[in-house]
Amino acid sequence: MGSQMEHKIPVIDFTNEKLKPGTDDWVLACKEVRYGFEEYGCFEAVYDKIPLELHNSVFAQTEDLFDLPLETKMQKTSERPYHSYYGFSSLPLYESLGIDHPTTLEGSQKFTNFMWPSGNDSFRENAQSISKQLAELYEIATRMVFDSYGLESGLYESNMALTSYLLRFSKYRERKANETSDIGLQSHIDRTFMSIVHQHQVEGLQVKSKDGQWLDVKPSPTSFLVLAGDVVGKKNMNRIPGPISLVHDTHWTAEKGWVDGAKSPHEYILDFQQELELSETQICEQILGCRPGYVEGVRKWVK
Repeated sequence: MGSQMEHKIPVIDFTNEKLKPGTDDWVLACKEVRYGFEEYGCFEAVYDKIPLELHNSVFAQTEDLFDLPLETKMQKTSERPYHSYYGFSSLPLYESLGIDHPTTLEGSQKFTNFMWPSGNDSFRENAQSISKQLAELYEIATRMVFDSYGLESGLYESNMALTSYLLRFSKYRERKANETSDIGLQSHIDRTFMSIVHQHQVEGLQVKSKDGQWLDVKPSPTSFLVLAGDVVGKKNMNRIPGPISLVHDTHWTAEKGWVDGAKSPHEYILDFQQELELSETQICEQILGCRPGYVEGVRKWVK
């Protein structure tokens, strides 16, 4: 009889001072990132840049945030999906609020003014501070994803130039006696490149392994779960794409062409021929989704 595989989500120590691009430690960590994403859709990052005092202050202030009147919290609206206030009416056990552009003074101040019109400098400062540290972790992890596929640093840099951040606070309440479900959120994959999740004392987060098993993720004040979003995961929690799909999803859209606009399509073709060892035909068909025959301009391709 066969035995069930013992699962262990990879743990990567980002406190390692030797974890620098080009070092053996970096190469090994990149392999672990790729393995974690392919097998579990995530990996655990040990990260000590956030002081325990800041960590505890943010979560204490989060309780104050969710204690605000409902009409105050509902002022947080956005045209972007999942950036508005979510309350108990649509998801009975779940409530969340998000700060757009939290690494900037403008973004953190705007949100704070909505919630506390008379001001709350401590909340704004802590939210911006922890967001900056998490953004640093995000940048390192993203670089590792690109490096694990052997892609040039220019692709990573142009991807980061298009990145914007959202700091989302979530609250789960206990199930009432007359309620049958204890699920806060249904299984899903975030509509992002990657997400960083941190639990505070309360357990409940689960991830799905490639063989279909659900695994509990234990909370820790010094570690964070880095999850592959749908850009990386291709709407499959347990798979990340090859380099062709990765470049396609982060740099090309049918509506806008090359979204960073830094180079002409012909220049990109020359780059990809060197970096991915692909022919012009392969680049057009596999990355751009059209037949070769560049005419002029970003979208004028011969179909």
